[in-house]
Amino acid sequence: MNKLMVANSARRQRGVGLIEVLIAVVILSIGFLAVAKMQIAGMRNSQNAYFLSQANFMLRDMTDRMRANRDGVLANHYNNFVTNGSTSEPACFSSGNQCNTAEIAQADLHAWSQYLHAPIGAVDFKPLLPQHDTVSARGEIQHNAATNVYTLSVSWGEQHNGTIEEQTLSVLLMP
Repeated sequence: MNKLMVANSARRQRGVGLIEVLIAVVILSIGFLAVAKMQIAGMRNSQNAYFLSQANFMLRDMTDRMRANRDGVLANHYNNFVTNGSTSEPACFSSGNQCNTAEIAQADLHAWSQYLHAPIGAVDFKPLLPQHDTVSARGEIQHNAATNVYTLSVSWGEQHNGTIEEQTLSVLLMP
C-alpha cells in the first residue's frame, strides 16, 4: 500500500503546473517594472544634478568676472541685472580698443546672458539650463546698498513628480 501511494504521488507531480508558471511570471514582471522605475528615477536625478552643476558654473563664472573687474563693481555697473536676450557686446571688443570698466561689465553681462538666451541668428541654440512655459531660466544680480553685498542667483525649472518646480542657486559677493 505504501508503494501504491508513492507511485500515485509520483504520477501527479510530473512537470511544473500552469499556476506556478503564472505566479513566477507575475513576480518577474513586478521586479522588471521596479527596475525600470528605478532607472527612470536615476536618469531624472542625474539630469537634475547636471542642471545644478551648470548653475554652479554660471555663478562661479560671473563671480570671477566681477572680481576681475572690481572697479566696475565699485562703480555699480553690475547692479540689479537680469539675463536677457537683448544684451550686446561693447564696441571696444570688436575694434580692439581698450575697454573701460563699464564696457567690461557690459561684456560680462552679455556673456552671462548668452548662456541662457540665443544670440541673434543662432540656429539650434541649447541653453545651459532648461526653459519651460511656466518657469524660465534666468540669472540675476541684486545689490544691497545698505550692506554692499551682491546676491547672484540662477533659477531654472526641474520636473518633480510630474510638475515643473523652480530651483534657485544663489551666492553672495562682497566687493
